[in-house]
Amino acid sequence: MRPVVFGTAGHIDHGKTTLVRRLTGRDTDRLPEEKARGISIDLGFAPLVLPSGRSAAFVDVPGHERFVRNMVAGVHGMDAVLLVVAADEGVMPQTREHLAILRLLGVEHGLTVLTKVDLVEADWLDLVRADTAEALAGSFLADAPILPVSAVTGEGIPELLAELDRLADSVPPRDTTGLLRLPVDRVFTVRGFGTVVTGTMTSGQLAVDEVVTVLPEDLRTRVRGLEVHGQRVERAMAGQRVAVNLGGVERSLVRRGQVLARPGTFSPVTVATLLLTLLEDASPLKHRGRVHTHTGTQEALARVYFFDREELAPGDRAWAELRWEEPVVVQRGDRVLIRSYSPVTTIGGGQVVELGIHHTRRERGLLERLEAALASDPVTLAVSRALEAGMPVPLAELARHVGLEEETLRQRLAEVEAVELAEDRTVLHRDVRARLEAAVREQLADYHRRYPLRPGLPREAFRPLFAGWDPRAMARFLLSVPGVVADREWLRLASFTVALDPTDEARARRLVETLTAQGLRPEDIEAVLAGMGADDERGRDLVQWLVHTGRLVKVDEGLYLTREVFEQAAAAVRQALAERGALNTSALREVLGTSRKYAVPILERMDEARITRRVGDTRVLGGA
Repeated sequence: MRPVVFGTAGHIDHGKTTLVRRLTGRDTDRLPEEKARGISIDLGFAPLVLPSGRSAAFVDVPGHERFVRNMVAGVHGMDAVLLVVAADEGVMPQTREHLAILRLLGVEHGLTVLTKVDLVEADWLDLVRADTAEALAGSFLADAPILPVSAVTGEGIPELLAELDRLADSVPPRDTTGLLRLPVDRVFTVRGFGTVVTGTMTSGQLAVDEVVTVLPEDLRTRVRGLEVHGQRVERAMAGQRVAVNLGGVERSLVRRGQVLARPGTFSPVTVATLLLTLLEDASPLKHRGRVHTHTGTQEALARVYFFDREELAPGDRAWAELRWEEPVVVQRGDRVLIRSYSPVTTIGGGQVVELGIHHTRRERGLLERLEAALASDPVTLAVSRALEAGMPVPLAELARHVGLEEETLRQRLAEVEAVELAEDRTVLHRDVRARLEAAVREQLADYHRRYPLRPGLPREAFRPLFAGWDPRAMARFLLSVPGVVADREWLRLASFTVALDPTDEARARRLVETLTAQGLRPEDIEAVLAGMGADDERGRDLVQWLVHTGRLVKVDEGLYLTREVFEQAAAAVRQALAERGALNTSALREVLGTSRKYAVPILERMDEARITRRVGDTRVLGGA
């Protein structure tokens, strides 16, 4: 029987704390101000063992409207709620607001308790019960029991405990396989131990000596000790009230609203997309309106941006983007409560569907995609995200996006044919691969048609097609495209070869003959082409093809020699250096029998080919 966390809700002075004290034997009001004023100001906690032997805990929340922010911080950890209504007063304003908050934050289990029945007559109690049932109509508590009790006399307490046992059996278990997440709701120092944080673990598991981080500040620390419901343990899991002793973290650096998680599993965000519902009694919410938001135990200011309207009417719902003024730790599926900026009242809430992605009103099909994402399971959403990204997506990023442990997501994606997992732990959608492969082949085919004398395209020419890709990932992808081969620094279709037509062959022979005749004093290549009537793009491509096939040697910009002339010059230089040792440029110019204008670039080209090697102002034989 897994532990269950119950919470209270209801109007101020309706007996929530007294009821918890009667059930657990503990006073959850711990602050001096609470003792002095006789009201709850902050969250209170108490363990409880149910008649079945099941371990449980209570989160007691304040009922005063000034402390709703504290009440909201306690709701996230509730498995089920006890809505408390005093029999001598009935349903009050905070009763209704708390009920709305519970609904907006996704609480689905609970019961209603009519307290202080020792103060009223039976007829009045019947009226209050009927009034309460009417207020609960249409809510998740509409069909739940309404139990009359007296925390003073003990009337109804045994029946309530028995009902809590039945309620605990109906509550679905928390996800112990998900990402570790413990929203911090209390921080204090224990002498001899240091900083301790408490909270209800919403997902995952945690063990002593594990390294964790406090978000959003990313404070790395180690778990020195754990307590669950007041008992020291070696491991805690989702659904339990947990106290965590943090090593090496100053008390001043930790506060309510932070989240304990494993390093690298959550990325705090400042933007999220959600389906937002406005309460029927709220005022219209305008586009770009400033609001208070509550998620987990964190409160933060944000602006609301709608995609299809200028304002949201009371009782209506719409897709919206929250842009926070500070980093927030949220996860897909989280509920966010919205309260107006001033005066601060609860006006609505919604469920997070996307994290960290800015959208604009001009995006086509945006609302349809968001509706599909809302209904998707984590694996389907991960596959959809990979398709939408159009590039390899780090597995860790997808895991954060869908709220699963990285290894869990990897195992589940391995069974999905729509995506492929690379050794570098990235995920590529096969439709993306197919589309890009087709685009690469099409780009090459078009290039070959337009430039039949060019050997192919350099890899960088594909960069616009792979915008945002890591260069190494792009290179690996290009080399894996079926029907595409690498040829030195170029890529070409495997079916393509350069084929010279008769005109090209005639131009090539004449070009080689002209340059051979000019020897080591050739004209600029543009002048040579102009003399042949070939100073066009195809003529220049022909020159590059002759270089590619080795019939010409490019010495410098505009300066080309035939292979025969260059090798004869190289042989003469080798012989001179072998016979005479190191020679300077002037001596080698005489060996070549040309002017300095040509000798310098020709010798530098020989350096590149390792025919010669420069030593100071002289050259010696190279290694080739």
